[in-house]
Amino acid sequence: MDNILMSLSDWIKEIIEKTVNKLVQMKLDELNAELWTREKVADRLNMSPGTFDKYYRHDKNFPKELPAVRWKKAEIIAWLNNK
Repeated sequence: MDNILMSLSDWIKEIIEKTVNKLVQMKLDELNAELWTREKVADRLNMSPGTFDKYYRHDKNFPKELPAVRWKKAEIIAWLNNK
């Protein structure tokens, strides 16, 4: 009986772990998929687009913009967290 309970417990733990890992990966994929405009980045930094251009847009430590003048949301958030 103890063997059955241990097996059931291990199975439940495995299912929970797989589900949590899948949810985390989905959230990471969502963060990496979202692109921000210049205006959205400036808004997130609590400044005007002009101030963003002047002080951050071309800063070597700031995430680089992608074609079509977009930035990855995840990179901006990571940069803010490391500031």
